[in-house]
Amino acid sequence: MRRFIRKSILFPICFLGAYMVVFISANAYLNRVFDSEGVIFVWGDSQAYQGVDLEELSNEIGKKVYTSAHHGAGVYDFLLFTERVPENSNVIVSISKLVQVRRKENDYNRSGLSFWAMKNLFKNGYSLSEIRTVVLKNIKPHSNISETTELYAYADSMRIQLPLSHFRDYYQKIPIFLGDKQNLYLIGIENLILKNCEMTFIEFPYHRELESIENQSPIKKKTDDFIFRIGSLFNEFKTDTLWLSKDQNNFSDLSHLNSVGANQLSKQLGEKMTNNERTTMYIVR
Repeated sequence: MRRFIRKSILFPICFLGAYMVVFISANAYLNRVFDSEGVIFVWGDSQAYQGVDLEELSNEIGKKVYTSAHHGAGVYDFLLFTERVPENSNVIVSISKLVQVRRKENDYNRSGLSFWAMKNLFKNGYSLSEIRTVVLKNIKPHSNISETTELYAYADSMRIQLPLSHFRDYYQKIPIFLGDKQNLYLIGIENLILKNCEMTFIEFPYHRELESIENQSPIKKKTDDFIFRIGSLFNEFKTDTLWLSKDQNNFSDLSHLNSVGANQLSKQLGEKMTNNERTTMYIVR
């Protein structure tokens, strides 16, 4: 009987131990690009994934550019990104308003498992049930870094996937989790500072129709003030503007650039980064 009990206890322990070894090994292999030196890492949600032309940016800067941007990426994914990048890395971080206002249950949250990140979620308003959901999304290892993206093709007009009513719902009132998400963003940035990373921040544009909704929202002041909170973490910090040409349609939909917009943005960003030595937030118009 004692032997049976001992085996009953040892089996799940051994199974869990073996699973963790396999998980860690597979995760390290799938994300081995994070070990690269002399490259630039990009993080963000779908706005960054669709809004950065990696090849154009790489050509302008003269360095290989990898992206860890994903559709629906959230603050948990950002915390994992800050853990993975090596010390002294050069990183581009999207400060996305959609990341801040998106419902927590709609975040990607598939960047891996991290006790440090989950502890910070718990300290900033995430329930045990929400953290459990994050864990379940990460039972299988995922690759979270890429050297290519599929930009949205150019068209003379936008294709509306999500109606304006979808965004009105997001922006009609300040969500209770907004401050928590902003705090988690700052924790990730502070982690990059501790790693002595060279940081560039970027805020991607909305189409003017969506911008009109944002301008009438009580959320706008909170997201605008957040830029100053980020700046307060640095001894030298400035904001700058990237202006997209209005001669062609730059948007694929209300919140994402198409390939023409992404190419313009990446060319200007590369030129600015090459000549700039201060931590900068680039706001795209």
